[in-house]
Amino acid sequence: MIRIEVVSIVTALLLWSCASQIGPSGGEVDKIPPKVESTYPTDKTVNFSDNYVLIEFDEYVDKRSVQEAIFISPAIDGKIEYDWSGRELEIIFEDSLRKNITYSITIGTDVIDLNNRNNMASSYSFTFSTGEEIDVGQVEGNVFAKNALGTLVFAYALSDTIPNPATQKPDYLSQVGVKGEFLLRGMGTGRYRLFAVKDEFRDLLYNATDDMFGVPEKDIELSREDSIVTGLNFMLSIEDTTAPSISNITNTDRNHILVEFTEAIDSTKLSPQNFFVYDSTESKSYPVVLIYKDNNKSQNYFACISDSLNVDNENYIVAQGIFDKKGNQLVYESFSFVASDKVDTLAPSVKSVSTEYTGGIIDFMDPYFDVRFDDGVIITDDEKAFTLLDGDSLVVSISVAEIDAANKRIRFNQNPRPNREFEFIVDYGFTEDAAGNSKDTTFNSKLSTISELEFSAVSGIVESDSTGLVKLVLENLTDNKTRYRSQPRADKSFSFERVKPGNYLLIAFIDRNNNSQLDLGTIDPFQYSEKFVYYPDTLKLNARWPVGDVQVDIK
Repeated sequence: MIRIEVVSIVTALLLWSCASQIGPSGGEVDKIPPKVESTYPTDKTVNFSDNYVLIEFDEYVDKRSVQEAIFISPAIDGKIEYDWSGRELEIIFEDSLRKNITYSITIGTDVIDLNNRNNMASSYSFTFSTGEEIDVGQVEGNVFAKNALGTLVFAYALSDTIPNPATQKPDYLSQVGVKGEFLLRGMGTGRYRLFAVKDEFRDLLYNATDDMFGVPEKDIELSREDSIVTGLNFMLSIEDTTAPSISNITNTDRNHILVEFTEAIDSTKLSPQNFFVYDSTESKSYPVVLIYKDNNKSQNYFACISDSLNVDNENYIVAQGIFDKKGNQLVYESFSFVASDKVDTLAPSVKSVSTEYTGGIIDFMDPYFDVRFDDGVIITDDEKAFTLLDGDSLVVSISVAEIDAANKRIRFNQNPRPNREFEFIVDYGFTEDAAGNSKDTTFNSKLSTISELEFSAVSGIVESDSTGLVKLVLENLTDNKTRYRSQPRADKSFSFERVKPGNYLLIAFIDRNNNSQLDLGTIDPFQYSEKFVYYPDTLKLNARWPVGDVQVDIK
């Protein structure tokens, strides 16, 4: 559902008028976020009986952003009106507030100023009670995501029914700050279940496949004696229950058909047998002989046929048994396209040789490199097509594995020594594309193995009541494909050896099902997330300088 709001000319003029009071343009750019200057009632007021509250900001703010960023817990009965006067907002309640209830009002980080559209750095909340006591229950934690800003935290009081954020609005809520931190205040005693929701429609409901979500590791209990819970972590993920489908087909020439999917495909389960081309005019099928990923978009693939199609006929590509990365299956789909009579006359060439380290450097303990062609290729003889020579021009034994028709992985059959140079040669005479194009030249590339001194390492201690279930992951900040895994020893010590230099995050989790993966839980059916913690500091790892004495607490 998309909401469309109409802003009157008068309102627009008022906004312009407010903005004009800030002062003339020029000078330094305003980078200071807006903040709440004062509230009525003040925080923790009791016996409150008015039907309005006041919020004053320290500068002029965008009115719409404020109204969309105000959250009141528990929910207010009846309509709410908003009345602005300069930098002050009056919130008027149509119905009287409930008796002997603690209310918490949160102004979220979606609030932006008019001067430079800076967001509030953190949410602001204040509580008041219509009775003689303030509920002091409080929950603090963090939401982890690439961009957690704006994420809401829903809290539900647990009763005989299981709360479902897809159909039920929360009893309490707050919004995370720029660093992903959140604070829920004014909560009564009892048991609660919390969810983190990136509420795209701002309807205070979880919308599957549209909203990112986070599930707790446990429910929480608030009592008069133990009224504060800290360290409740969420990690956002997206629910995907939709099977992939074809969004577009382009026959770029007689032999190449570009297939565009609606989402990324699990390429490990993809082969030419998942496709065929069907000419419905002549009731004739054409097999796909090669399939490879488009280098520009991860959800696009080229399907290659060796026969040309009749451009005057009705042609379809048929896809079957294709999975996305969440395991959803496209069972069967046909998609019509316009056939091309353009002739492919270009012989395939090597586009790149990529190694684990930059500069053509290979790890001698796990020696491999990838070769990418600019087209899908048929290798008529692996041994003659690919040759690897050492520094003495001796042939090195290798194995060739196919990632897809355009990408090959070359592995050393024996580990070489460090600091050794190699020459990789591709003889194009033993490669051809689906159209039969080939050439009689060669491709040469220089490679070398890394020095043992170019690595770093991390070691430390894990403090946990479940040491035997703890797993650790070291993840590169700039390249999330570079990950290292470890687990504590019997004495609670852990280590990561032979780590690439760089900046890393360290995460520890309780692997309850022992599958070596951090399972983040589900909303429906409800499953708790596995408990996890991030080491608070970024680990800066330099070659030849290991980092030790890292302590991780996950209890």
